[in-house]
Amino acid sequence: MALDRTVARPDIGYLRRRPVRTENKRDDRTSAPPPATGSLSLAFGPPTRVAPTSRAPKAPPLPATTRVRGRTLLTADAPVATLDRRQSAIGSLTFDATPHGQVNGVWELTDGTAGSVSEEGGITTSPEFGRRSLVQLSKGQLLVGLRHVRQLRRLLVVVTDLDPQGAASTTVASLYDRSSIESSHESHVPALVTLALYQVDGELVVRREGFGFPSLAEAAKAYGFAANWTPPLSR
Repeated sequence: MALDRTVARPDIGYLRRRPVRTENKRDDRTSAPPPATGSLSLAFGPPTRVAPTSRAPKAPPLPATTRVRGRTLLTADAPVATLDRRQSAIGSLTFDATPHGQVNGVWELTDGTAGSVSEEGGITTSPEFGRRSLVQLSKGQLLVGLRHVRQLRRLLVVVTDLDPQGAASTTVASLYDRSSIESSHESHVPALVTLALYQVDGELVVRREGFGFPSLAEAAKAYGFAANWTPPLSR
């Protein structure tokens, strides 16, 4: 079932949380934005300030989404793609950074549990469901196990170790049916948020980002993540 954009959904307001867009000659979304102190919106451009009224202002419309069929390229003009229920439930969703860069993940579950996976931070797993980590790093890839994907609320894909000259890096999300979602960025920031993923009624929505930060922790903070989980000690 496709995401119904005509019905108010207060339960998924976080879909509109994103850093304020800034300008950059090479890619106007790769510079680190100022601290996220105001409204964060899916709509492009800085949030519009409105005078107080008796009625809450209407949220800006969500960008049009594309269904994933074969190879799907996310661009500034077409930044959102949605997996159908089958694609969102079978196997694993695998993220790679090519030809260079290290993928990391910042995740949040539906119960509010949140954390990150990164080689540098030394944490490569998340809580287990069915004896398997929902989000994990393995052999340089970021994996999301889809069997229990309804436990996932949202995920950031953050790429580090980018080319110091700012050469293009492409984040590729691969599905069980050989379909893929790709987003290319030119940046040399320490930590670049390339994709944001949200689970909505069992379907995964993937959005192109492109914001740079000094660190993985700063990226998580800007998107409103509050890490509160660490792996249990081994017995």
